[in-house]
Amino acid sequence: MALGKAAFVQELMELIRQGRSFGGHPLWWKISEGRLSRSQLQGFARQFFLQVAEFPRAVSALHSRCPYREERVKLAESVYEEETGRLSKSKPHPELFLDFCAGLGLSRGEVLATEPLPGTLALIHWFELSTTQRPFLEGVAAINLAAEGQVVGNFGAFADALQRHYGLSKEAVAFWDVHEFADAEHSDVGDHIVVRHATTDAIQQGIREAVRTSLTLWWLFFDDMDRAYGAVA
Repeated sequence: MALGKAAFVQELMELIRQGRSFGGHPLWWKISEGRLSRSQLQGFARQFFLQVAEFPRAVSALHSRCPYREERVKLAESVYEEETGRLSKSKPHPELFLDFCAGLGLSRGEVLATEPLPGTLALIHWFELSTTQRPFLEGVAAINLAAEGQVVGNFGAFADALQRHYGLSKEAVAFWDVHEFADAEHSDVGDHIVVRHATTDAIQQGIREAVRTSLTLWWLFFDDMDRAYGAVA
């Protein structure tokens, strides 16, 4: 039997709270507390960029498959912001992240030539699989809820920590600040498209599985980076 809206919202919020990598993974805290060297942080930045560059394509895939006109407009706005940054009056989001990389002393060429770790490849593959092969609502749950749902309340504090511990400018951490606000609307569980249309037990179960899978792959993405770059002297 399908859960009522309030109960399903509460369950999804608890899943995301317990499984989040942003603000939850040990690597996140090592960076937030300034315990990594700049060279180690560069490794993190290079891998993180690879998924940032692919994320707009995931949102675009959701837009193309969305059967609900109102929601399709919102997804179109999200793609537009990801690819241009004009709604936030900033830059395309991958370019904002390249500004972060530049602040760490990395050249554009170095970042673009990064070889992905296995966890990075798995996460990017999940972006494509969840948004093109899984039912539409599961794709939205994987991207809007389980990914963007981790951002709010975590990216702003992370930006402050990067400035404090690594001497980065406000401009260099703009990617993190912009997402603190840009992702709030996309991931609001209480009035989310996923919750409104998850009217059967089967649909709700698919959404749970998509959220759990997404959270697991984000955690493994961070695990791989932690093994490669997270050793604290």
